[in-house]
Amino acid sequence: MKTTIIKSISCSLILFGMTACSSYLDKESFDIITPEQVWKDPKLINGVLVNLYDGLQLEDFDYWYSDAWRLMNLSSMSDEAQGSFQKAPAFENGNATYTYEDALFEQKFSDRYKLIRNCNDFIAQLNEATSLSESDKKSLLGEVRFLRAMHYFTLVKRYGGVPLINESQTYDVNHVESLMVPRNKEVEVYDFIVKECQEAAEALPSTRDASTKYRATKWAALSLCSRAALYAGSIAKYGDVESEGLVGIPASEATRFFQASYEASKAILNSGIYALYNKKPDNRAQNYCDMFLKGNGDNGEYIFQKQYNVAGGKGHSWDKRNAPFSYRGGGWGCGIAPTLEMIDSYEYVDGSDGTLKLEDGNGKPLRFSNPYDLFANKDPRLFASIYLPGSSCKGTTIEWIRGVIASDNEKYVATSQPGGGNQVTINGVVYSTSGKDGGADAGDASKTGFYQKKFFDETLTDMNMGKSETPWPVFRLGEIYLNLAEAAMELNKPSEALEAVNAIRQRAGIALLSTITMDRVRHERKIELAFEGHRFWDLKRWRIADQDVTNGGLNGFRGTALYPWYDIRDGKYVFERGYNTPKQKRIFLKMNYYTKINSDDMNSNSKLVQNPGYTN
Repeated sequence: MKTTIIKSISCSLILFGMTACSSYLDKESFDIITPEQVWKDPKLINGVLVNLYDGLQLEDFDYWYSDAWRLMNLSSMSDEAQGSFQKAPAFENGNATYTYEDALFEQKFSDRYKLIRNCNDFIAQLNEATSLSESDKKSLLGEVRFLRAMHYFTLVKRYGGVPLINESQTYDVNHVESLMVPRNKEVEVYDFIVKECQEAAEALPSTRDASTKYRATKWAALSLCSRAALYAGSIAKYGDVESEGLVGIPASEATRFFQASYEASKAILNSGIYALYNKKPDNRAQNYCDMFLKGNGDNGEYIFQKQYNVAGGKGHSWDKRNAPFSYRGGGWGCGIAPTLEMIDSYEYVDGSDGTLKLEDGNGKPLRFSNPYDLFANKDPRLFASIYLPGSSCKGTTIEWIRGVIASDNEKYVATSQPGGGNQVTINGVVYSTSGKDGGADAGDASKTGFYQKKFFDETLTDMNMGKSETPWPVFRLGEIYLNLAEAAMELNKPSEALEAVNAIRQRAGIALLSTITMDRVRHERKIELAFEGHRFWDLKRWRIADQDVTNGGLNGFRGTALYPWYDIRDGKYVFERGYNTPKQKRIFLKMNYYTKINSDDMNSNSKLVQNPGYTN
């Protein structure tokens, strides 16, 4: 018998904004609806489509490896940040080392292929829908092919080649082995994704009305093509082919993938439908910050987004998990702590190197009345993306102080998290050795001196789990400009790359470049797309993650802190770099470019071959 996805229809708001469930509820009880009934009713067909969207893995606010309290997300496992809380691998016992886990950010075949099967069954049964016009069928077909391509992209960037199943399978108890499909080559999977996106784009509408505005369009499909083809081109150019092509892509294929990415990006930019968000050009930091705030998803730059709705039970918990210490509203908070390396990556507005200047020309510490002054004239995106010591937050300021310096130049360091007795009495005066948002190596507060600001909703008053509604940008135009720039450089089109990068820098409010290199393109990508889930995958596809930290890799990376000290002698602040934060140094092995296939998946399909370097 043929498997089917029409067992029940749940009412989901994900990706559909404020779409009301009541439109689906004027039917008989869902648990007795048959497939035949569904395909005769456009409302029920759309209900099935909602479930298909709901199954997408978008690596969003609540995407963590294993338990959320471990704080292992795509930012904290790249070089963007650390996790603040210490009771988790990589984030405790600073004298040890952390080797990237075999199953880091895995997507079990058994989970992902259920959803691929649902897409295949939808496509197979779509032709039987008597209630739909041919144009509606064409659009729905393009939509589900896009969703299926998204599932395969989720898999291929983790495992390399995976079994390509693009037709509905029939289960026969006497021939179960017929369902066991071997892995395709990695290049074949990327070819499939690119082709699906290109053809889906031809079938999907260019724009949508208000009731369907969060569903995929032609440009969402081309955005996936832009990203996936760029990944494939990088893997082909910088990676190695192993296991007869199950992982890795031949170098000879790089150019055509870069060309596909370039063409998809160009088509999106030339469409004129989207524009870089720029409603406050007189305040570049606030302009960039506003783009990522609640209620601002329809900002003209987001091409495809994930919407949330607390009333419908589809809120997220980013703000609760990541609020700076004194703003967390009772427990949790503090989650992702950007590193000093990341802060140094933000250039000064004149385009000069962004490494913070802590000393004068004679090596004497610079002194500041306000710790925030240290960051003057930095890239406005820094102030929009990261809470710094002295940053404004909810009407007060972030206070992160390492300790105080006494008249004899003796330093008194914070020893516990805020509120834990960080006090010292000097000449009869009591001083706090910690700020209200941290300073010590112990406890839950940030160990680097910084907190992530991008996406944080300062208007939120209910600091409980599941109360956040800030949308997640799956694809936005800023990425497409950078995809174009990178593909253009790979295709020896430097002038187009320069133009694309400068469009991003102009919106940011930072000096334009006169020349371009691949390093400059990659650097701009690191800054513009910070904390949006790109950096971890970029380091992997460029095949630099296994290099030493001094060469831009993750080997030996721990993450450096910035220590502000309050000097009681003149009421000024001085700074030093903290190289020995209580976090483990990391070891990224070459085999970590691909994830280990789960043992349950291996045992369920005798035709699967494990990825290189792993055993069952």
